[in-house]
Amino acid sequence: MADQVLTNLKFYLHDRWPGKPNTRMGVPEGGFTGALHHNVTEAVGLALGYRLGEKIQVQNKTTGLAGPSTLIYLKLSNQDATNILAARHLVALSSAALPYNVTNEVATELGNQLGPIAIALSAMGSGATPAVCGWFWCGGVAPIDFVAAMEGNFYTLNTVTAGCTMTWNTLATPGTVAGEIGFDIANAAAEEHVGVALAADA
Repeated sequence: MADQVLTNLKFYLHDRWPGKPNTRMGVPEGGFTGALHHNVTEAVGLALGYRLGEKIQVQNKTTGLAGPSTLIYLKLSNQDATNILAARHLVALSSAALPYNVTNEVATELGNQLGPIAIALSAMGSGATPAVCGWFWCGGVAPIDFVAAMEGNFYTLNTVTAGCTMTWNTLATPGTVAGEIGFDIANAAAEEHVGVALAADA
């Protein structure tokens, strides 16, 4: 199958990460990709009060798909050397022992369709083991009122239909634009359900 795309207006995410958003936290200083807390070492994030797994919910008002978006603070522990992390790439769990460590690399993920996913807001780190922390989109509609880079195409496995529950899988043709992981139609109860498509991919 060939990879296809859904735009940010054609799906929303199920938040499969533990806990509820912290209602006392507003948008981080400088926005979700601010240099003080995004793409930084874990120690810097902790100094500002952002712990791994922390979630913030914001409300999109001016987009074609208005509604709440949830963002989560995670650690990028691995990334593919060729298809390096970029905005709109999916990331998955990379460690059974460290529940907030993620990767965009199929070789270092825990397994296709297993566990939650999140979506990168920007490029992060460098090298195969970047060990940097930052914000990722994990629930609700695309937060484009807060992160303009979330507007655009997200890659699928050419099986997504309107109204379907989505899981995730290895893309047929990974690349620097698409990344290595994309959305797929969920067809078994054991597959993690990570979102709902509002239209067929194209």
